[in-house]
Amino acid sequence: MADMLESLAGNKMLMLKQEIAALRERLAEVQDDEAKKAIRRELMDKETYYNILADRQRINH
Repeated sequence: MADMLESLAGNKMLMLKQEIAALRERLAEVQDDEAKKAIRRELMDKETYYNILADRQRINH
């Protein structure tokens, strides 16, 4: 059971890394300040979630 949860967390972390990279690319391309603010907020949320998952993995190993 723990292996399955670890696998799911790993998959979610990979997806988050890809989403974070895509958001950083969009942030570099966008000119509108309001759009940049929204992207930064989403980026911060995803980075926080990624860090929480990474911390959980560290604690469980």
